Amino acid sequence: MNWKAAGMAGTALLTIALSGAGAVAGANKFSGNISLAVGQTFQDDDYGPLFDESFASLGGETKLNVAFTNNLSLQVDFLGVASFADTNGYDLDRDSGVQGTAHLYYRTGEFAAGVVGGVGTASGAALGSADYYFAGVEGQYYLDNITVGLSAGYLDSDSQTVMAGTRDDMFLNGAWYVGGEVRYYANEKTTFSANVGYISGEANFGTWDAEIIHWGAKVEYRPDPKEPVSLFVAYEGRTSEADAVGGGSFDKDTHTIKVGVTFTFGVDGSKVEQDRSGPAFNQMDYGAIVVGG
Repeated sequence: MNWKAAGMAGTALLTIALSGAGAVAGANKFSGNISLAVGQTFQDDDYGPLFDESFASLGGETKLNVAFTNNLSLQVDFLGVASFADTNGYDLDRDSGVQGTAHLYYRTGEFAAGVVGGVGTASGAALGSADYYFAGVEGQYYLDNITVGLSAGYLDSDSQTVMAGTRDDMFLNGAWYVGGEVRYYANEKTTFSANVGYISGEANFGTWDAEIIHWGAKVEYRPDPKEPVSLFVAYEGRTSEADAVGGGSFDKDTHTIKVGVTFTFGVDGSKVEQDRSGPAFNQMDYGAIVVGG
């Protein structure tokens, strides 16, 4: 199956479907946003030709929040990514992927707390694809114009590899993760955010102990505070290290710049009001980490 085409098509269909839901739904019941972005990734690693040094990507994400009561909400997220890495038959970069996430949480005017779970599929050029899933807890604390968030959970994967007869734990599996985020609402037009996280697990059929540190920053700007359209520039970075059980190690650094646009629906007001009345949480794109490191 062409996962790149499937990812792009799935994202487009979800965007259209949820856009329609937002258009007919009541403002107090359904809210959400749709984001589209183009990115450029730069990598530095010990394995030379196994990873492309630079490649572009296209991505889309949709978030829908359903408020059952004034305090209890369900947020559902979908994302799709298609990358244009050099598929020479040997590289290990994530070629494409789709991911769905659900957040069930309790929110007041001071905090939000709940559980999260999700599934996804990531396709690699050389070694097939991986199905992965994750579950955990997450929370946010609200200050005047600052939101602080924390999350922790478990991530596992099953590899659908081209090497017949091998075990299904080739890609990152048996991993625990923890992360944090800060959002600063500078004014009605500009929002700054930053995040950092740590993941520890196994890979390569249990012969590697893998550790990943990831971080990011984002600036979102709304030209007209009354209009539901904002522009953003985001940076995502991570460093991955795999220590072989018998000795030796592998290191990889990844940096991605994204430029995109976000459309919101269902909640009027400033960006802080939208974040605290509409979808509360961001989702981590685990597909690139599971397959590409």
